[in-house]
This record gives sequence, structure tokens and C-alpha cells, in this order.
Amino acid sequence: MRARAATLLVLLVAAVLASCGGGDSERSDYVGALNKAQNGLAQRFTQLQAKITATSSAAQDRATLKAYEGAVGTTVKDLRAIEPPEGFDELHQRFVGEVADYGDALRKARAELDGDDPQEILAAQGRLRTAVQQTGVKLNATIKAINDKLQG
Repeated sequence: MRARAATLLVLLVAAVLASCGGGDSERSDYVGALNKAQNGLAQRFTQLQAKITATSSAAQDRATLKAYEGAVGTTVKDLRAIEPPEGFDELHQRFVGEVADYGDALRKARAELDGDDPQEILAAQGRLRTAVQQTGVKLNATIKAINDKLQG
């Protein structure tokens, strides 16, 4: 489940790049900056996925989620440093906020995994799955809006 959550974000960010063709230099620079942030996140997630096993303990799961949080936090910092093209400020801020929300969902799930009750742990995993799905829907809508604006 954690691997799918991490992969979801990487794929969503990558979708911004897939449909961004030509355009002016400012827009090309923007897409390049998004690409750089996405590549960094993808590399960190790939390294973390190697730590996920079917037999990991709750403590190991919390540590892995904390590392995912750190990767998302770094990406949010990188995204905040990007200067979007004129007219993209609102969409860019929305995108950054939604990526940050993903980090918040990871942080909340990690805190909820701090017990030994298997039912509580399963419930926390379900809430994380729901939060990731909701974040995915929001990110998809924002990515579509950014793509439409870049194309338009």
C-alpha cells in the first residue's frame, strides 16, 4: 500500500510533464523545474521502496512513512522555490498545497500507527489509502488545469 501511495504521487507529477510541448522559454523553464523536482522525488521514493517488506514491523512502517514524509517535504520545498510563468501562480500554489497535503496524510498515518492494536492499525491504513486517493483526485484536477493552460 505504501509503495502504491508513493508511486501515485510520482505518476501524477510526471503527468504534468507528459503533455507539455513547446512554448516560450518561461514555460519551458517551468516544466524543467517541475521535472527536476519530480525526478528527485522519484529517486527518493525508489530508494525507500526497497525498505518495504511484507514482514516489516509497525515501528519499521512508521520509520518508512517518516522517510516518505521527508521526501515529500523536500519536494514541497523544491516546488515552492519554482517561479511559475505569469498567470500560473494560483495553479502552482494549489499544486504545491496538494503535494503538501500528501505529506500531511503520511504524517497523520504515521502517528496513528503508533499502537499495537491490529484493528487500529488497519483502520489507520484505510484512512491513509482514502487520503491518498483524495489527494490523487485533487492533484489530477490541478495537473489537468496546468496542462490545459500550458497548451492553451
